[in-house]
Amino acid sequence: MKNGLVIADSGPIFSLALIDKLYILDSLFDEVKIPQAVWEEITFDSSKSDYQNIVSFFKNKIHRIKGFNELIIIMDC
Repeated sequence: MKNGLVIADSGPIFSLALIDKLYILDSLFDEVKIPQAVWEEITFDSSKSDYQNIVSFFKNKIHRIKGFNELIIIMDC
């Protein structure tokens, strides 16, 4: 049984990418999303060895959050 939605932050993303385990997020959660700000943070340095893995995993999981109220609505889904 999966656990609904996760909104990932950059710290766990970098850690999972480092050990090549980003796919665990899809295994554990029905939906994985990242805010635009996290996308900018995790794709800032294209020279990192895990850059391509991060980009290919998260490129279709970006969600632009306009404010706190929208975040609450997303988390209640």
